[in-house]
Amino acid sequence: MVCITAPIIRRLTICSLAIGFLIAGCNNNGGIKDKSYGDSLTIVTYHAPVDINPLTAVGGISAILLETIFDGLIRLDQNLELKPHLAASWETSKDGLKWTFYLRKGVTFHDGVELTADDVKFTIEEFIRVNLRSPFAGWTENIKSINIKDRYAIDIVLKKPSIFFLYSMTVGILPAHILKKNSKNYNFGREPVGTGPFKFSSWKDSEIVLKANEMYFPGRPYLNSIVVRVYPNQKIAWAKLMQGEGDFLFPVSPAEFDFLKQVRSLELYSIPGYFYSMVVFNNDHALFTDRKTRIALNYAFNKEHILQEILKGKGEVASGTIWPRSPIYNRAIRPYPYDPKKALKLLKEAGWHDNNMDHVLEREGRRFSFTLFVNGSDQTDIQAAMYIQQQLWDLGILAEIKTFSTASMDFLFKGRYDAAFIDAISHVYPDHNFYYWHSSQIGKGSNISRYRSDSVDRFLEEGRLSVDMGSARLLYNRFQEEMYNDPPGIFLYWSDQHMAVHKRFKGVKFVPGGILSYVNEWYVPKGEQKN
Repeated sequence: MVCITAPIIRRLTICSLAIGFLIAGCNNNGGIKDKSYGDSLTIVTYHAPVDINPLTAVGGISAILLETIFDGLIRLDQNLELKPHLAASWETSKDGLKWTFYLRKGVTFHDGVELTADDVKFTIEEFIRVNLRSPFAGWTENIKSINIKDRYAIDIVLKKPSIFFLYSMTVGILPAHILKKNSKNYNFGREPVGTGPFKFSSWKDSEIVLKANEMYFPGRPYLNSIVVRVYPNQKIAWAKLMQGEGDFLFPVSPAEFDFLKQVRSLELYSIPGYFYSMVVFNNDHALFTDRKTRIALNYAFNKEHILQEILKGKGEVASGTIWPRSPIYNRAIRPYPYDPKKALKLLKEAGWHDNNMDHVLEREGRRFSFTLFVNGSDQTDIQAAMYIQQQLWDLGILAEIKTFSTASMDFLFKGRYDAAFIDAISHVYPDHNFYYWHSSQIGKGSNISRYRSDSVDRFLEEGRLSVDMGSARLLYNRFQEEMYNDPPGIFLYWSDQHMAVHKRFKGVKFVPGGILSYVNEWYVPKGEQKN
């Protein structure tokens, strides 16, 4: 999986829809009397983190570790509603422009310094300043001013009211006292300091160690530590889990899921995925500049076959970029069906023909040949890419597969590629789409497709400033229609997320968009502890 951003969620009235079923429940939690302090959680993964910084983390392990080290003013509960966290409460003006947040007193960063309104102001200003590959690139543009009322109260004034503003307040708060005085060369993402339940201890090679925050304001986490061990690929991470060298495997591939279910020492969890997979085109590349060619390729693949054979049916075929469980999802849009005859017809209309009978289509002297990049550590993505490669060849298109690592994906942001197999995030909060698809995010955000559409830009700009759910739904429905009719790539599927956890851990629960959001509540009964 190559994830391009990290999740941000907020409370809306609409979120109280019956989506609590999305949460994986607890596993034999036992009674309160069984809860004990001690033991360590060892995570084995094949997703190498780049850094652990709310400003720059782009998904995978980096994103879920943010949940353990940093807190936001607001947090997502088990019903996907937002509750007070670092902010004890908040209020808004009648016109919806001014939001006042009242901080909890006595909350400290991991170095013992108290959290104040200055840290909140500094954090938001840093997001505004950096505005680079941040999942919060959009919401900062609507902020007019930030004013500290006192040590524990802050006003945020918007340019225009937006029902989505509170989503952004889940962003992890940074320590102003550290970052203000350190040089630009200080790599905060490799030595993060937050207010969360676990504090950074060390990062050596492929191992990250976090220790319990004894002063965590909701209460000390039950576990003493979290250890993250990163392995080169899926198979090795899986093997380490089976050898007893890990407690928690994330992610679990569909191929591993059914086998691991049979392992008596493990509990398997699944939640509806908030990642969609797609083949994204470099829309500046000569092969993919015309809309008809891109539409043709959306008819070229048997996505249901990929879902059933590679994902083992654990997910659903995608029609676009809005999470199917979001209230703004356009249910009238159906996924492109598998229709190779129609695909070939559209390709011919776009000027592609096999002129020299070598089975490869040509147009104006250019062969339809390109490189498809895929994350080399993700076997599921590789399998899907190989299947796509074969179906392209059946149409007369030559795709060469090349692998890359998460740590070396900068070439995607710079537009130095033909096409890439990626996984992107979407959730109830829709502004991720601004980050991915608005033309202003080319070169500085995650619009790696270099996609440009005046109408898409307009719907995204107006959608984020919606003052009610009716107008938001209308605007984002139009956005989905435009993306469907002028696709930036090939929408493939939404995959469920799977996690394997050793059964000695109790109190385990997950929420979409928050894999380790509640790890502070995980515990191991005294008699089952290893260390």
